[in-house]
Amino acid sequence: MDIVISLVVLSLGFSIAMAGRGIVGGIRWDLVVAYLPLTAFVLFFAFIGHEMAHRQVARRLGYIAMYQADYTFLPLAVIFPLLFGFVFAAPGAVVISPFRLHGHGDERRDVFFISAAGPLTNIAFAAAGVALMTALQSEIWRFFAYINAWLAFFNLLPIPPLDGSKMIRTNP
Repeated sequence: MDIVISLVVLSLGFSIAMAGRGIVGGIRWDLVVAYLPLTAFVLFFAFIGHEMAHRQVARRLGYIAMYQADYTFLPLAVIFPLLFGFVFAAPGAVVISPFRLHGHGDERRDVFFISAAGPLTNIAFAAAGVALMTALQSEIWRFFAYINAWLAFFNLLPIPPLDGSKMIRTNP
């Protein structure tokens, strides 16, 4: 349920950001409503795909893994667009048990691959979005590509607790 709540909050935040420049610059609430289905569609793939990639790689490597919303930071996904007109979000993360259920391996290597899975998924989705945008001449796919590229870039920053910092710390 946490991932659904996070998706709804993120979709609202991105819709607000697309529809204005924050409280000072003005927000067109009619556009927020109009953009909501588009942002929900794109984030369904971009956000949920990113988090499920982490989860599936962790499970494949033998760990217990599940998405957990961060209810302290999740509201920032709406507060930042309301105040400043841009999205800053730390909605939650896939939490991984430190113990393996089966098999054995190199924990550092495992963390590297688990961390890389999310951004790699966004890069693949961004490439697919560019291909679809080119083939179909559709702005929806341009937005799809942009959001996925942005999420990959942001998550690859070497700043804790982002994926990029974990990848640098555990590079096999």
